[in-house]
Amino acid sequence: MKFFSVLSFSFLALFLISCSEEVGSLSETKKKEIRTKLRQENFQGVVLVAKGKDILFRETFYHKKGNQPNQLYRKHSFPLGEVTKAFTAFALRILLREKNIKESDPVVKYLSWFPHKEITIENLLKHTSGLPRFIEIDSHFDSKLEAQKRIQVRNSFTSSFLQPSFPPGEYWKYTRLDYFILGYLIETLSEQSYSDYIKETILKPLNMNHSYVDVHDPFLGNSGIYSNPEDLVLWKEELLHPSLLPKKEVEKLFLKTILQDSISQDSIYFGEGMYVGEYFHWAYGKVKGIANLFYQDRKSDILISIVNPWGGTKGDLSSYKSILTESIFGGKKLKLREAPKNQTEVDLETLMKESKVPAIGVAVYKNYKLVWKKNYGVRNLKTSNKVTENTLFRAGSLSKTVTAVTAVKLAEEGKLNLYSNWNQKLLKFHIRYQKKEKGSFVNLDSLLSHTSGLTEKGNWDDPINQNKKHLTDIQDSFSPKPGHGLEIYYKPGSKSRYSGAGYSVIQEAIVEATRLSFPKVITKYVGKPLSWKRSSFRQNLTEADDHCEGHDEKGEILEEKKFVTPELAAGGLWTTPEEIGNVFAEVALATKGNSSLISESSAKYLLTPKMSAANLTVHALVGRGFFINQSGPSEYFFHGGHTKGHKSLAFFNANKGYGIVIMTNSENGSNLIWRILRVVSVQEKWDKFVN
Repeated sequence: MKFFSVLSFSFLALFLISCSEEVGSLSETKKKEIRTKLRQENFQGVVLVAKGKDILFRETFYHKKGNQPNQLYRKHSFPLGEVTKAFTAFALRILLREKNIKESDPVVKYLSWFPHKEITIENLLKHTSGLPRFIEIDSHFDSKLEAQKRIQVRNSFTSSFLQPSFPPGEYWKYTRLDYFILGYLIETLSEQSYSDYIKETILKPLNMNHSYVDVHDPFLGNSGIYSNPEDLVLWKEELLHPSLLPKKEVEKLFLKTILQDSISQDSIYFGEGMYVGEYFHWAYGKVKGIANLFYQDRKSDILISIVNPWGGTKGDLSSYKSILTESIFGGKKLKLREAPKNQTEVDLETLMKESKVPAIGVAVYKNYKLVWKKNYGVRNLKTSNKVTENTLFRAGSLSKTVTAVTAVKLAEEGKLNLYSNWNQKLLKFHIRYQKKEKGSFVNLDSLLSHTSGLTEKGNWDDPINQNKKHLTDIQDSFSPKPGHGLEIYYKPGSKSRYSGAGYSVIQEAIVEATRLSFPKVITKYVGKPLSWKRSSFRQNLTEADDHCEGHDEKGEILEEKKFVTPELAAGGLWTTPEEIGNVFAEVALATKGNSSLISESSAKYLLTPKMSAANLTVHALVGRGFFINQSGPSEYFFHGGHTKGHKSLAFFNANKGYGIVIMTNSENGSNLIWRILRVVSVQEKWDKFVN
């Protein structure tokens, strides 16, 4: 019951003015390629690419009538917005080292007015404090016409009765207040204003002569620094070849954050003040209508700085960044629907062989309908039988989306209640609480959204569970206690922890409510309405059933996992890209009130974000049965699937009606999944996103 690994996806005009400026060693062919691609995307703003201290490309793109904004010209500074946070984290690291202060120290030790004694400096640096977003304190703050002052923000925070959403360190929540408070901490420890300390400690020593601090920024520390692309080259150099801090101290900024609670540890792709990957880091800021992205590849020593004076989204700027990296590093262009025409292009079958991915199935949707599908490769590398359009792929956790749709249909019929306490409702299964808190209970809504607090310690793959039909018969081999291991490990609703076993409880309720076996319920409520012909929850498929076998990283066939009955809702489905894609397309259509499968209100309920899905990906929110991506100009809903040897993804835009399903039979499937998604989303001109 494992979710797929989410990779960081590093994905009009009267006339166009393209102002060339001094560049380094990037070839003219590459420059032309970059210009052409950015124009095709209607990009406006400034792009700078540097390697080491050398500027390889610095160009202004503008195609609006009238005067160009000052930020498009050289030497004019622009507000970094939340890209400021990396400077704040760096400055604080200097002070902690100088004064021999531990990041594990409570903030209140240095800021007597800070109201939460359990929150540490490290919690603020990594956004694991649980503090509220400021709009939870003042929902109208960002729309107020009059300029707000820093002290007003502080007073509103300290007088708020809102408590941290979760115990510090256990979860991740992006809030401006964390780095706003760190700004005050810098002032207390340095005995200087934030502006003076940043200037004297970082900007002047690095000769960042066109950078400064706006002392009137109400969230100083979280935002407030102004800079320009050339100065950011100097900042990039300091992060890679530090002179103001020992290298091991700077590298702490790039370490993935570890979320830890009584269940497990999860590493997420956020460091200190920036998003991080294995060898790169990046940050996005948007303030006063000006957006910018700072991306640094530490392996190749490449910096990409993008400025958009018209406020492009995080997804927009991330997509422009991907165009640049694809051009700079010279990756071959994937041709999905037609044959390659030259050596700069490559077909999917070639990439599959290189990656040891035997089979891939793809289904593409437009205007809420399937417009193209194709299955590539072989069902397994032993027999080399080719996949067909009927070949079944393992859905893994994509099964949960079908379960969620079924649950809300039963709720529409009055057979299930989304919000009632379930603990005394189920005939055979009762939830164990480690520590019962007043007013806390588990309901269908919290189970669908992985916010119930209910989870298993490990999983139920142990052979001892073979042929077990009921939750009460299951043994969790990771739990020290006898039984299935399902307990409430945190207060329901305080955070989201992915729980496959939570969907086993939903399955239990569905079966009790309908008095049918789970596969029969799915057939009645989803399979028949959508005319499924191939999808099945059977776990004893044979060669005659035309299904893919799973493969490991070396291309070896893996023993097929047979889900026990209580796991079917969480991961037991076999399906085709088209048939599971039709579920997503129907949910998308239902948000417009045009579906006979579920109502508009039920669809919107499923796709309404509840909270961050941080322990899976910092760029997603959890809905009910689906995850939500709001990183671009429009919203996507998605889910992945991972059963050992099988990886898949469904990614749809409910408002625009387009989407894709990609299914593979290999542990190596993730990279090709994201590459196909990138190619299709660009070719079809989808709204941009980060994942």
